[in-house]
Amino acid sequence: MGSFADLRRCAAAHVETFMDRAAGYAFHTYDQLYGFSGQLTPLDCFAANLLSLRLTHNEVIPLFQGGNGAPAALRASMQRVLDETDGSEVFAEMPSIDEPPFRLVRNANWHTEAVDNWTAVTVSKVLHRLRPQLVPVYDSHVRAFYGVPRNPARFYATLHADMQTNRALLADLADGRLTPDGRPLSALRVLDIVVWHHVRSQCNGAPR
Repeated sequence: MGSFADLRRCAAAHVETFMDRAAGYAFHTYDQLYGFSGQLTPLDCFAANLLSLRLTHNEVIPLFQGGNGAPAALRASMQRVLDETDGSEVFAEMPSIDEPPFRLVRNANWHTEAVDNWTAVTVSKVLHRLRPQLVPVYDSHVRAFYGVPRNPARFYATLHADMQTNRALLADLADGRLTPDGRPLSALRVLDIVVWHHVRSQCNGAPR
C-alpha cells in the first residue's frame, strides 16, 4: 500500500508537468469551469470524458429526460451534492467518510447501480470539477497505488486517512497554484495529479 509521503521528492515535478499546457494533459480543459450555474448539465457530464471516460449520448441524455426512472434519480442524487454543499467542504477535514456532506456522494454512487455504464468512477469525475475540495477522483491508477480493491468505500477511507496524514505536504504543493480560471487548486486535485502521473509515467501511458 502506497502513501503520498512516498512521492515527496517527485511530487512537485509531477504537478508542474501536468499543469504545463504544452504537455497535453487535461488540466487546461477539465479543470476549468465554463459559467457553472450550480445546476448539473449534460456538458458537465461530457466534460468528465477529458479524464478518459467514454460517456456518449446514450448515457447522458436519459439523465435529463425527466420522469421517475433510475437515470433521473441518479441525476437528482448528483444535483443534491451541489444543492446541499457550497464548495467550502473539505474532504480531508471531515472526521470520516460517513459525514453528511460525503454521504451525499456515496448516495449518488449507490444510484449508479441501476443505470447502465455509470459507476462511482463516473460520478467522481463528473462531480470533482464542480466540488474539487469535497469529491475525490476515483481512478484505477490511484486505486492501484493505494492497493485497495474495487470498492469505493475502501478507496475513499484509505484516501481520507492518507490525506489527513500528509495534509501539510499537500497544502504546500497546492499553495499558490491556480486552476485555468483562477481558482485555488485543491489538495484533492493535487493528490490525484501526482499519484496518477507517477503511476502512469511508470507504465509509460498516454496523457490524460
